[in-house]
Amino acid sequence: MSSPTILIVPGFWEGPAPFAQVSSLLQDYGFPTEIATLPSTGKSSPGNPSMHDDIAAIRSAVAKLVESGKEVVMLMHSGGGFLGSNAIEGLGITACGEAKGGVTKLVFVSAALFPEGYLHQPLPFFSFDGGMMHCKTPETLLFSDLDAASAEDWTRKLRPQPAEGWDQTVTYAGWKDVSSVYLVCENDQVIPPQMQLQMAELAGSKVEKCGAGHVPFLSMPEKVADVVRSAIA
Repeated sequence: MSSPTILIVPGFWEGPAPFAQVSSLLQDYGFPTEIATLPSTGKSSPGNPSMHDDIAAIRSAVAKLVESGKEVVMLMHSGGGFLGSNAIEGLGITACGEAKGGVTKLVFVSAALFPEGYLHQPLPFFSFDGGMMHCKTPETLLFSDLDAASAEDWTRKLRPQPAEGWDQTVTYAGWKDVSSVYLVCENDQVIPPQMQLQMAELAGSKVEKCGAGHVPFLSMPEKVADVVRSAIA
């Protein structure tokens, strides 16, 4: 079978833009890459796409690859961790059968992981403005390890999440059925490193570490790409 396809799943607010460099590096290494789109990003309440719509969109992207016989490695960041994990029920390589393709590995990067039955609640770094939900002080929380000009530039590129529709129940945790690697970002100001380690333990993930903040795709793209290559190997 040919090289697996890397499907990148963004977290809240960010969209595909921060992943361009890592995607390019992985393609240089011979891995086809795709970046999933969360329908809720850039929308506001009411009448917005919900968490379940995001999960359905990710599942559609995975299923399309699997149905064409491809192996898939999921690269998931932040909130994309629980969204992507929830989206792959029945699409793991064991469930699909090796001859038919399937998800072979999960790579979590400073990702939020929760068990089945977990009901999402507002978090301390959420800021609500009418029908929109933002990140508080993203320059210092999301982009703490970038220079001031870059942090300001990336902050301008962030888009809101809806104020409603994301606070629903986790119905499936893909890490139960597919092996995983967790890249702990030791200078993350959003998800403390100790919490990342707890989530990695929950998922039974192999742990890798780096000194990045919450978005290592921007500050340490080579490290992220190397972790993916190692996970595949």
